Amino acid sequence: MELFDLEIIQALIQDPHISRVAQRLRLSQSALSKRLQNLEETLGIKLFERKGPRGLEPTFAAPELAQLSEQILTAWNSGLQKAKRHMDEPVHFGMVGPQIFMREIILPWWTRVSPSYPELTLEVHISALTRVSFDLVQAGMDVGILEHKEDLEDFICKPIFTETWGIVSHGRTKVNLDSTESLKKLTWGALSSQNNPVDEWLVRRQKMPPPFYRLYWNDLTAMVNWVSETPNSATVLPLHACQSAIEQDKVQFTSLGKDSKRVLYLAYRQNHPHRKIIQDLLGAGVL
Repeated sequence: MELFDLEIIQALIQDPHISRVAQRLRLSQSALSKRLQNLEETLGIKLFERKGPRGLEPTFAAPELAQLSEQILTAWNSGLQKAKRHMDEPVHFGMVGPQIFMREIILPWWTRVSPSYPELTLEVHISALTRVSFDLVQAGMDVGILEHKEDLEDFICKPIFTETWGIVSHGRTKVNLDSTESLKKLTWGALSSQNNPVDEWLVRRQKMPPPFYRLYWNDLTAMVNWVSETPNSATVLPLHACQSAIEQDKVQFTSLGKDSKRVLYLAYRQNHPHRKIIQDLLGAGVL
């Protein structure tokens, strides 16, 4: 049985005259009669009594089936229109990026803009910055947050956010960037021994001697919590990683000056159907 058969049932209930319905549906009278006969045989239900020149008389089953047909056709047409709309603006949007950025930047942004996309579902995958470009392609995500501008096939890469890096210290610990001796006296922690922001921002750029590290913990939130609970402690993190702790006076943030800026990039597929939401991300949404 096809959707067209449901249209035939409805048309014959409204006008039980074979020749007129056949003309309206662009069928021959014999073709419509044959199709109706096959439909009744398939269903095992007699829908119409043949009354010769007077046309057809619906059986008791015909109106019930016509009502069901109307519901099915209405649902089908509604779903079809929705599917056509979603070809231009799909209902699923996938992002991949580092955990802290997704939580502290993307989540508040999505909370703010989601009412404008009532049918859109946001899916977020968490990945280390060094793996985002790989996971972006492998997981079939729509957009990804990259540490550097990369030339990815079929993707456009544009700046999305400028991180400000600085020394995050205990709420009662003052930091003096001009005093190497005072910096050496701090209890230092870092994200990892291999990818160490303290070495990157202080040792290499500020020419500070390598400090003694009391903690390596590859989790920005854990590092913020450790600093807030450990007097005289410090680490180096981006400002957005510790914004809430700063507002609660649990930690202090000391910018590393002109060298403290790092641009993150948004990579998104060329000819992407999510044009509006990507513009929100690149424009008023995040920057």
